[in-house]
Amino acid sequence: MDFEQFLTDWSTLISVSAIIVGAIVLRVVLKISSRRVVKTIVSGVNHASKTERMDSILAEQRLTQRTRTIASVLDNFTTWAITITALVMVLSELGVNVGALIAVSTILGAAVGFGAQSLVKDLLAGIFIVFEDQYGVGDWVEIGSVSGEVEKVGLRVTEIRDIHGTLWFVRNGEINEVGNASQDWAAALLDFAFAYDNDVDEVQNIILEVASEMRASDDWNKDMTADVDIWGMQHVSGEQFIIRASVKTVPNRQWAVSRELRKRCKAAFDAKSIGLMSATKINLAK
Repeated sequence: MDFEQFLTDWSTLISVSAIIVGAIVLRVVLKISSRRVVKTIVSGVNHASKTERMDSILAEQRLTQRTRTIASVLDNFTTWAITITALVMVLSELGVNVGALIAVSTILGAAVGFGAQSLVKDLLAGIFIVFEDQYGVGDWVEIGSVSGEVEKVGLRVTEIRDIHGTLWFVRNGEINEVGNASQDWAAALLDFAFAYDNDVDEVQNIILEVASEMRASDDWNKDMTADVDIWGMQHVSGEQFIIRASVKTVPNRQWAVSRELRKRCKAAFDAKSIGLMSATKINLAK
């Protein structure tokens, strides 16, 4: 009888305490679960392929960054959802008119959302950037007029370091298109301009031989993933012709491969007394 009286007298406090404890326990369980699920998904889908096309340090850094960002989004979502739900249940137990409170909060939320729509746009764009893996830490990207290496991907802004060392902060909501030079593979593209009287087959064979020797070397065999591809003559005039060559490389190594291959080809051309000319200013994009 005394116990039943105790439950009757303290029923409200007991219910409120149970709601708060249940919310805390649920929050802890979901936090642990979300981190484990996200890490498992990202590792299972991307880790194997990414470690094959990047060095292991960069791949691990990118995977860690993506996992933490996605987990942070899920944690924040579950925290707010559980907190709001628990608060409504507690107020209902205390006899507060929850319906009127929800109506007022809806109006306030709409007003705040309208005033902070640019912030919401940035956050939503950041979420999609991370989940779709458009780019990550260590990638070389072009976003509008900014070109450089991604140092940090946040939910609101992306930080990019250009070749001059300037750190750019780009709002995610303002990103309309992104060029990523660091996903899957890259290509070192080279144009060689020769005097018109040089033998085309000879210069092409020299490029093939130099590129093959370079790929066989210990210093470059991991960077060059395929043999050089001679695209052929891109331009010819009464003074010169231009030969284009392409080499498939691992991400972020195309520029180093281009510089080294140009250096080696120049030495080989000098040995054969083949002079290079200044390339004619024409459109060689394709």
